[in-house]
Amino acid sequence: MNTTNVPEQSGITCTPEQYNTSLSDPLIHCLTRGDTIGLTLAAQAGLLSLLTVLYIFFIIIRNAICRLRRRRGTSMRMRYIFQKPMDILMLSLFFADLLQAIGAVTYLKWVGSGHLEVGEFCSAQGILKQSGEVGVALSTLAIALYTFIGVWMGITIQSKRVTGGIIGIIWFFIGLLILLGNVLNNGARVGFERPAPYWCWIGDPFFVWRLLGEYLWFWITLLVSIITYIPLYFWSRGNVTSDDVSWWKFTIQREADPSEDFKGIRRRSLIMLLYPAIYCLIILPLSVVRWIGFVQEQRGLVNTVPPAATFAAMAIFNLSGACNAILLLTTRPKSGLFSRFNYDMDFALASSAPLQPRETSNSDSTIGVEEYNLGRLPQGGTGNRMPDL
Repeated sequence: MNTTNVPEQSGITCTPEQYNTSLSDPLIHCLTRGDTIGLTLAAQAGLLSLLTVLYIFFIIIRNAICRLRRRRGTSMRMRYIFQKPMDILMLSLFFADLLQAIGAVTYLKWVGSGHLEVGEFCSAQGILKQSGEVGVALSTLAIALYTFIGVWMGITIQSKRVTGGIIGIIWFFIGLLILLGNVLNNGARVGFERPAPYWCWIGDPFFVWRLLGEYLWFWITLLVSIITYIPLYFWSRGNVTSDDVSWWKFTIQREADPSEDFKGIRRRSLIMLLYPAIYCLIILPLSVVRWIGFVQEQRGLVNTVPPAATFAAMAIFNLSGACNAILLLTTRPKSGLFSRFNYDMDFALASSAPLQPRETSNSDSTIGVEEYNLGRLPQGGTGNRMPDL
């Protein structure tokens, strides 16, 4: 077999034999020096997320052990760990962030070898990326919906079992997507998970699976996050007031609500929507890059998106775990997942009186409780409703 020499000045880092194979075989892809630099930066972003998310899990495990030791001799119920449904959603989000970060760190394998090729490692990387990235999207979607339903609609969602069931369905659905994609397409035998081209993911011939298996959920989460964030942002400013009886009715006022106590409660309620807001910021560059590439490829054209743009977008996207961890540490330091104590028991008396944002007479006693639980949704809604997520 004739071997094509690697072009000079190309910066390609694989061997002549590998380069020759890559010219006719889409299941192997040779990297240039520029590609390895971009891939290294994307992997470093993933490593940063991995370290911060591991720190989050260290705190969760340490504090859970401390609380369970205090309950020695009693029934070790999960309520000592998950005190609110939102705690379950947050754990799901960080577990997905962990998978996504591990998938990003595995880019270093290709940096070291100088090329990508189909195989068990490639399939594992593709599965890790898909499960983590879709998990982040759907967990973020659940957080956005829980926050909007609790704050705007005033519907109480207190059951941890229901929330756990929802999260279970989410991860079952993700596993089913991955299983069906690989089984129906015979997995690695036809290169379902293949170089795409800088990391392993669902291959070009499987456009429908790319869309249904991942990007559809990205864009649904992006759209829902924007739709829920905008009205709650203006609600937090006091420019929008929803009806206490009919959630779809609201009034708009040009002047913001002057009540400082009411403003503070509303702003703290908006904290949970910062997770979907951050998701919008990190997914948007990747969505633009991928959408341009999809349109060109579906028209039979060559994908003209510069590799630098792809690597920059992926590096930003791989910071998801780090951004979520920093936000959690700065806004929910005493949530159910982070406290060594059971604050639902220690503050049962103080928490029994719900916040009434429109009634300022009790503000001295209620605002202090809200400040202590910074980052949790308030126990009072937009009016006299009492969402408790």
